[in-house]
Amino acid sequence: MSVGRSGFWLGVALFASMQAMPAPAGLSAEGWSVAALTVLIACWWFTEAVPVALTGSLPFLALPLLGIAKPDAIAAQYMSPVMFLILGGAMLGLAFERWGLHRRVALSVVSRVGSSPGALLFAIMAVTACISMWVNNSATTVMMLPIALAVLSATHGDDPAAPLGRDAKNFAAALILSIALSSNLGGFATPIGTPVNAIAIGILERSFGVQISFLQWMAFGVPFMLLALPACWWILRRITLPFELAAPHPEALRIALGSPGAWTVPEWRVLGVVSLVAAAWIFQPLLAGSLPGLTDAGIAVAGALLLTILPSGTVRDDGTALRLLEWEDARRAPWYLILLLGGGLALADAVVKSGLSVWLGSALGAVGGLPLLPMLLAIALLCAFITEAASNMATATIFMPIAGGLSAGAGFDPALAALCAAMAANLGFANPAATSSNALVYSSGRVPIAAMLKSGLWVDLVGAVLIAALCASIVPLVI
Repeated sequence: MSVGRSGFWLGVALFASMQAMPAPAGLSAEGWSVAALTVLIACWWFTEAVPVALTGSLPFLALPLLGIAKPDAIAAQYMSPVMFLILGGAMLGLAFERWGLHRRVALSVVSRVGSSPGALLFAIMAVTACISMWVNNSATTVMMLPIALAVLSATHGDDPAAPLGRDAKNFAAALILSIALSSNLGGFATPIGTPVNAIAIGILERSFGVQISFLQWMAFGVPFMLLALPACWWILRRITLPFELAAPHPEALRIALGSPGAWTVPEWRVLGVVSLVAAAWIFQPLLAGSLPGLTDAGIAVAGALLLTILPSGTVRDDGTALRLLEWEDARRAPWYLILLLGGGLALADAVVKSGLSVWLGSALGAVGGLPLLPMLLAIALLCAFITEAASNMATATIFMPIAGGLSAGAGFDPALAALCAAMAANLGFANPAATSSNALVYSSGRVPIAAMLKSGLWVDLVGAVLIAALCASIVPLVI
């Protein structure tokens, strides 16, 4: 029996068994029903027994049947403003990708850092992380892999089957693996970096009454990226995949990378729209006085609309004008996230309102008795470990309310622990199947499984420590 089929029936069996049992002491019948539904959804999400987006629609079906919430209240979760933020942000990334701005940025930076292998590795990582702040992690990985392979061809030839020494093999593995690691790390920096960030903002607002703006998220997301990226580079460069190589000839590097050519009209226009939207996100608090209805999600929608309205300055073969973003491009946006994120928000809201999160928090008394920083570190390490084998979205959705209840029971701000759990759910660097970025770089054949496991676990550990430290220090000052 396949894993998916087993997960389907396991989830159904556990749900039915829990529904047949009385609620544990201290937990309401509604809370126990929510726990049973959470177990069912977790089994289906973790094993992908049902397409994950369709599993996300289960709360809309089940919560009214269980008498926990009304359908209209649940439906509102599926159209949370955070949906428009993530979809609008995805449109910006699609336009960025369509007109090749990612390649121009990457080639410009890599060609200017010199030809030292260590410097090239860091340049590739920095460019990847910066692009991933605005573009989907998987798309960023797809964009950057050809550039990394071009650097490798300049360093030790075009034939991937050619015998290589230890240093050359380590450099090749480090360069390719760094694409996945840095694209995931860059996703931490902005609310649109990964879907988990969006659901974290939604759960914090709906379940804990904490609103986080685009700029507020960047106030702790960007420091995390700036600290984690050099640490990740050091881990690859000196610990897990050390290498000492002579620098390739600058001309060989230039030929391998090619030239992006002169700036085109569509590139300038997309850059202008993206810059305008980014500036609006950053200065939104200052604009709120004169435009009180302006939100981060509204800015994202305005940016997406602008891309579909403005002409690109180019024409089709039939002579009709092309827009910066056509519907054929917009259809590639992650529309499925409406069901996936909405289901996560609805489930998390039910976990909090039914009292399940508080009950689970009190049940984890050993962790709840720790001081704030050790407690946050324990939460981050737990979520980092679980997300290696489970969906990032599922880990964040299920553990944010639990972590919040645990923190509240210990007398701390529940939002800090909930945010810590969400950020740690974005880790998961050791398993080739943990994220699509991991799978993409592993499929290149250049990264041994042992190297990914060792490097990923080190980055998971460093990431968990940084997340806990930031949630205990910077985050309270921001939110």
